[in-house]
Amino acid sequence: MKIKFSLVLTLLVLLACPGALANSKTDIIRLYNGDTVTGEIKSLFGGILEVSTDAMGTINIEWPEVASIQSKYHFELRLSNGDRLYGTFEDSIRSGQIALVANDGEQGIETLEVVELRPIEDSFLERLDVYLSTTVSYTRASAVGQIAFNTNVSYENETSRNTLTGRTDIVDSDSERSQSSRFDINRSTWGTNRGNSFRALFANYEDNDELGLNRRIGAGAGLGRYFIDTHRSRFTGTTGLQVISERFSGEDTNEDVELFLSTQYSLWQFSSPEVKIDLAFNLYPSLTDTGRVRSDGNLRIRWEIVNDLYWDITSWVTSDNQAENDNTVDYAITTGIGWTY
Repeated sequence: MKIKFSLVLTLLVLLACPGALANSKTDIIRLYNGDTVTGEIKSLFGGILEVSTDAMGTINIEWPEVASIQSKYHFELRLSNGDRLYGTFEDSIRSGQIALVANDGEQGIETLEVVELRPIEDSFLERLDVYLSTTVSYTRASAVGQIAFNTNVSYENETSRNTLTGRTDIVDSDSERSQSSRFDINRSTWGTNRGNSFRALFANYEDNDELGLNRRIGAGAGLGRYFIDTHRSRFTGTTGLQVISERFSGEDTNEDVELFLSTQYSLWQFSSPEVKIDLAFNLYPSLTDTGRVRSDGNLRIRWEIVNDLYWDITSWVTSDNQAENDNTVDYAITTGIGWTY
């Protein structure tokens, strides 16, 4: 894959000089209790405004406590209705309202309508969200060991959201070894308003010893929509088509065309203690193999123990009503330690 030289050069500059695009700490945040904080606004997400200050380091402010903000730098705002706006912030006339100054003039925006906020000069790395978790266990009496790895990587810009999720579970005993893996790549793109329908591209890989599945590769496209998209939760639905190529133990390769039905729900609390819940469920009715229906689901709950370190509970289930052996359903529940970047 060819990468443009300008992009490589930009990334090198960002890595070598992480403060090159940083704003001066001159943004002013006024709170309803009368306090004023001066610093650099880093982001607003999940109801928490992150501000970097000289005297107190980086602090988190609950967004409903903010009466007004003022900054000479340009920001991107996303509203609860999906609209995206750009501009600087002047001192607002009244509390609870942001005075956004753009090329077409000034407009007042209610603070509680704003669900995301970030400098438009932020770098690629600042938009990248990486989460990793792992579990290792061993029972001496049964001589059974288990290792589980989970990952979630996402990147979002003005017109797209890109995610990579993956898991690998390995159970090893004196008599046998069993492994199950799944990896998903998803790309959602939209126009200036994320509240409207978005286009979805997706690809996945799966293997599962319990279901007799050596490998399954799928790819497809569809349309989706954000039904809920606030500073506390997100709920999306996607429908489309995908083509799969799979091979079961002792069988030839099989190709299939499936209907793709997916729903995802996320709920988070970024005030202490930080908690995030992610739930996803996919349904795959076959269009070429009459009567066949597959499904898979994932649930992840994580609590922050210390900064960027989490206690993680992850569960998944996968089913195939026409699996090649007697097992049509496989599932697992793991708990361990997670880390986010």
